[in-house]
Amino acid sequence: MPTQVRLLPLALLALVACSSGGEDEETDAGTNPVEDLCNTREEALTLAECELKPGEPLERFLAQAGEVKAGDQDWYRIVLPADTSARTLLNVNGAYLAASTAVNLSVTVLEPLASGSDSALVKKEDKHGQGAPRPVDMVLPLREDLKSKTLLVLVQDSPDVVSRPNYDAKSRYRLTMQIATNPDTHEPNDVPTAATPVTLASEAGQLVGTATGYLATDNDVDHYTFALTAGKVAYVRLVAPNQEFVPNWRLAYELRRPGFAEKEDEGQVPPQVRGGELATARKVQQTGTWTLVVKGYRGTDDKDTAQGDLRQRYEVEVRVMDEEDPQDRTAPTNDTIQGATARSFEGSAPGSAGATTSITGRLGYKADRDWYSVRLPASTVPTVLRYRVVPLGTGGRFPPLPGTPDRLVQVVTLVSKGANLNEWRTSCLSDVTACPKGFGENPDARQLVEGYCTRTDLPAPMCTHSYREEVTANSRFANLSNLRGQLPVPAHAAAVTYYFFVQDDGTNWADDRDYRLEVDWQAEDADELARNPGAAEVPVARTLASTTAYPAPPDTAEFSVSGQLSHGFGRLRSGNDRVNGLGVRGPADYDAVPSDVDSYQFQLPSVAAPEDRAWLVQWEVEKLADGGTPHGLALDLTFCDGDSPDAGAGICAPVTTGSRNGSLTLGYRSDALRAWHTPSSASVSSLQPQYTLEERPNSTVVTLAPYACGCLERRFIRGGTMRVDVSAAERLDYERVNYTLRTGYGAYPQSYALDGGASAACPAPVQDGGTTLPDGGVTPLGWAGGCVFTRQP
Repeated sequence: MPTQVRLLPLALLALVACSSGGEDEETDAGTNPVEDLCNTREEALTLAECELKPGEPLERFLAQAGEVKAGDQDWYRIVLPADTSARTLLNVNGAYLAASTAVNLSVTVLEPLASGSDSALVKKEDKHGQGAPRPVDMVLPLREDLKSKTLLVLVQDSPDVVSRPNYDAKSRYRLTMQIATNPDTHEPNDVPTAATPVTLASEAGQLVGTATGYLATDNDVDHYTFALTAGKVAYVRLVAPNQEFVPNWRLAYELRRPGFAEKEDEGQVPPQVRGGELATARKVQQTGTWTLVVKGYRGTDDKDTAQGDLRQRYEVEVRVMDEEDPQDRTAPTNDTIQGATARSFEGSAPGSAGATTSITGRLGYKADRDWYSVRLPASTVPTVLRYRVVPLGTGGRFPPLPGTPDRLVQVVTLVSKGANLNEWRTSCLSDVTACPKGFGENPDARQLVEGYCTRTDLPAPMCTHSYREEVTANSRFANLSNLRGQLPVPAHAAAVTYYFFVQDDGTNWADDRDYRLEVDWQAEDADELARNPGAAEVPVARTLASTTAYPAPPDTAEFSVSGQLSHGFGRLRSGNDRVNGLGVRGPADYDAVPSDVDSYQFQLPSVAAPEDRAWLVQWEVEKLADGGTPHGLALDLTFCDGDSPDAGAGICAPVTTGSRNGSLTLGYRSDALRAWHTPSSASVSSLQPQYTLEERPNSTVVTLAPYACGCLERRFIRGGTMRVDVSAAERLDYERVNYTLRTGYGAYPQSYALDGGASAACPAPVQDGGTTLPDGGVTPLGWAGGCVFTRQP
């Protein structure tokens, strides 16, 4: 075998700044004579100065002597050693030792044929344009039949215009040759028929095989084969260890099925990665010999050059193992909805022992998707379906595949409302009784939800009731803590089936670790059932009571309403909170019914003018067993404007937005804010929080602060009623807890404390003195100013 010589890395070919020549330059023959040697094929084969020897660089001009003109061709020979084999590598490097040159250096290695002609083995050119010249470097794998034979090297210009070659009479190019042994002991395995077999041996209940190789030459491709049996799981890993430099190639692979024609999987590492790791896990569908193709990534059109690299080795690992997911061991597997693992709660009452189930599954390979179904018996009252995906510590026979895990769970029902498939799809898209929609909290979910209504590869349109996607970048959602939820189940006259499927988003990741899907069917809380005698919730009617207490209403039944909030992920303060993954769900999570809402309608007092009244508001949320607060509350307000032209006897002119078109919603915030009565000229330092929060041993209590000047406007008092819709806010847990809302009214205006101990009063109404009419009459005295609580900044 030839002596193993380290091939010259490109970085060692330093460029030396000097002037360059060309067609339009004169040559000073006295100081820089042009040596025009080795001009023909015959000279290359016979003259001693035309032999290119390993490690002995030649420096020559690419210019014709005499008149110093273009069109020069330099020919050289290489005599290969007698031990040349298929693992012998020929490295030829050409480079201009100048900062600039008009020559686009072209180097071709040719094999002389018996016919007297030559066959080009490899050709490379430096088309550097106006930039600095670049080395032309090639590593050529040889053949065993070339031992002791002679190759030719042709050096010339590669002009942009073929009829106008360039030359350089002032700068020399350097030509270097090395011969080395390919470190890849499996060469030649560049074609499928010469693939290297990977021997699989039993190891801890698996079949395991390994191999090591190099992509040593340009566009080098290595093939490995191994036997797989249908029904097994094959894990194939390809890694180029990090050696603190970026290889000349981007590691890539193809996994081919028996017969080589069909591609099972493929991938490549990202650009500029030091080494890199690729892996796949596949459920084997065909028994036979499979092929792993290892190569450098050559672009989407496969036209780029993946340069060889003798420094960077890669390692192959193949593991073959049994299917461990019980639902995937035998046909039909639960990879499709038709094969969903079924559970039934029929014959069981909500909340009973028979109305709960847990199923263990695992994502054991790429494209693995686990379908489950739960059948609920008919129910004359609304109920709640709860679910949770819990990661377990078992499994994991191979490392998680490279990439970001983004597991998801989706809950759907099949829509069949209508006479045919097209009507089913229409119902799924637009009939909220067939498929409720909750895009208000997540507008981005529309495409997902409507896509499942219209997909043609499904047995029927699917209504998405809940969607959860893993968020690993946010520690709040570590260990799949957001993959859970509660769904409202309307009363239904016949049994209904809910489908759950668990997968990786994009089905491009797996970890072979067990998870447990927990589902239980619960009765709706008694308070909710009382509100739903029919299809729609009926607000609880109460009369707003009067009190002299301030700012907190008395803790008595006269001022209190109570309930539970079950399903839905609750309210957020802004869309940014959803995007940032705040609350109990991730940015992509969706619920068709986003929040359980408890509604109350308060009869407001009939009082003499000026009707302005102080409004006292406080809410209390029970804590969890561990002392945590599961959520806050959001109060959505709807007043009736008694002064609206649309108002009349028994007719409400609803007001749901403030003067700046913001929603009339109360929700706890700890920061100092500008209250409705605070002048815009007031300094920021004079602002105060509008809520106070008290942590009690078993509950969290929020009270509207005196600074907020909570009040009921005169037009609302004259409107007669106030509706309050209570929902969870910034939800952190789905456990059911009790809440209490306390509210009442009192004398207005009240006062609030200023910094330093002084106090100030909320704006009081004043008489406006009446208005002169066109006929000379005067309107009755009116009132101006006072409470304008809806004028929120």
